[in-house]
Amino acid sequence: MNTKILLTSLFVLCLFLNEKAWSIPTKITGKAPEYANHSIDLNSLHDFISEEKIKLAVLKFNTDGAFSVEIDLNEISLCFADFDGYHGMIYLEPGKSYEILFPPKRQLTESQKRNPFVKPEPVWFGILNPDKTELNYQIQQFEQAYTNYENKYFDQIFISRTRSLVDSVKLKLDHEFPATKSTFFEAHKKFRKANLEFALHQGKGVGFMETYFNTTEPVINLAAYTSLFNQIFLNYFNVLVSNRHLAEVDKLINTSALAQLDDYFQKQLHFNKELAHWILLKSMKDAYYSKQFPKASILKMLDQVKNSGWSPVEQKTAQLIRTKLTWLSSGTIPPLLALKNINGQSINLADYRNSYVYLHFTDPKNTICQQHLEALKAIAARHKEKLIIINIIPKSQAFTNSSNWAGIFAKTDTNLEETYKIKTFPTSFLIGKDGKLLLSPAPNPIDGLDRQLGQLFKSDYIRELQKNSQKAK
Repeated sequence: MNTKILLTSLFVLCLFLNEKAWSIPTKITGKAPEYANHSIDLNSLHDFISEEKIKLAVLKFNTDGAFSVEIDLNEISLCFADFDGYHGMIYLEPGKSYEILFPPKRQLTESQKRNPFVKPEPVWFGILNPDKTELNYQIQQFEQAYTNYENKYFDQIFISRTRSLVDSVKLKLDHEFPATKSTFFEAHKKFRKANLEFALHQGKGVGFMETYFNTTEPVINLAAYTSLFNQIFLNYFNVLVSNRHLAEVDKLINTSALAQLDDYFQKQLHFNKELAHWILLKSMKDAYYSKQFPKASILKMLDQVKNSGWSPVEQKTAQLIRTKLTWLSSGTIPPLLALKNINGQSINLADYRNSYVYLHFTDPKNTICQQHLEALKAIAARHKEKLIIINIIPKSQAFTNSSNWAGIFAKTDTNLEETYKIKTFPTSFLIGKDGKLLLSPAPNPIDGLDRQLGQLFKSDYIRELQKNSQKAK
C-alpha cells in the first residue's frame, strides 16, 4: 500500500516538474516617467481565430515611471498592450530579459476612446540597446525594409502584378537579410515574402499552397503566418461552395457533418491534419455571419469539436469561437452588471424578472443622447406598467436628473466595452420577462423603439387573450 502511494506521488511530482520545465520566467523592465502611477495590461492571444485575449501581466509604473514584472512562457509569444491609442507589440522569448521603451504618452478624449472607427496605432515596443541578433530587432529591421520596397513598387506589385519585380524585391530582401540561426525569424521572412507571391495570383499559383500551407505545420504564434492565413482562407466555405465542390461541401456544412468535412479537407484538398482543423475553425467562424449557411449548423459543428479527438488547443478555440458568436445574442442571459443608482444603492436585474427591462447606455452630456432621453419620456409614460428603464451613464460623470428624464439612472464598474460591446452612446438592449435578451441590440428611443414595443406588447396581449379563452373552455 505504501509503495503504491509512493509511486503515485512520484508520478504526480514528475507531471508537475515536467509542466514547470516547459514554462520559463521572462523578465520585463523599463522606465517611462510619463507613465508614472499608471498601469497597463500586457496580453497575448489564445489563438489567432477566436482572438481571445489572455492577460499575462500588469505593468505597474511607480512614481518614477519604473516597472518590473516576470511572466512564465513556454514558447515565443507575440504580446501586446493597448493604451493611449497605441497597440504596442513585442515578441517575448522564454527565459530572456527585456528592458522595453514606451512611445510618447498622449491623452485621448472620451469621444476618441469610444469612436469605433478610430483604430489603435500599431507600434513595436523599443528595446534598450538590443543585440543585432535579438528577434524583435531583426523583425523590425526586416519590416522597415519590406515596407519601403512595398511602398516604392506598390503599383507594380499589387496592380500590375509584375512577376519580375516581385522576384527582384525578394532577391533584394534575401541579400539584405541573409540566413540566420533563428528559425522563428526565418519563418517570419518566408511568410512576409509570401505576401508578395500572394499579390500576384491570390494564392492560386502553381505550388503556392504546397509551399506555404499544405505540407507546412501551422505557425500559429507567428503574426506573418496568421496574417497570410487569414487572407487566403477568408470565408473559405463560401469559396468552396461557389466552385466545383458545391454539392458535397454544401451538404456536409448544412448537416453539421464535421468529421466528414475534416476528412474531405485532408483527403480531397490535401491539407495536413492540423492545417485542416485551423481552416475549419476559421471557416466556421466566418460562415456564421454569412447568410449562406444555417447558424444552428455552424454552432452544432463547433460543439462537435470537443468530442472529435482534436487537440486541446483546437477544442478550446472552438469553445471560445462559439462563445463569441453567441455573445449578446437574443435568447441568451445578459452579461452581469454591477449597478448602483446615483444615490449609491445597488441594482439587481434579477429583481425585475417578469418585467421587460430596457437597458439604455447613454451619456447625458452628449447632445444626441439628450434627444434620445427626451424621446424616452413619452415612451416610458405610454408603457409605464410594462417597462422598466435603466439608463447606464459614465461612471466618472457627475449627474443630477434636472431634466426629469424617465427611468433609473445608474453607474457601473463593469467594463462595458468587453461585456456589452459598447462603442458609442446611445446603445440599448431589451431584456424579456424570462431574464434573457430579447432585442440585442434594441432600437434607441428615436430609432423605432416605440413601434417595436407596441408590436411586442400587442403580441403579448393577443397571447393572453388566447390563453384565457382556452381556460374558459
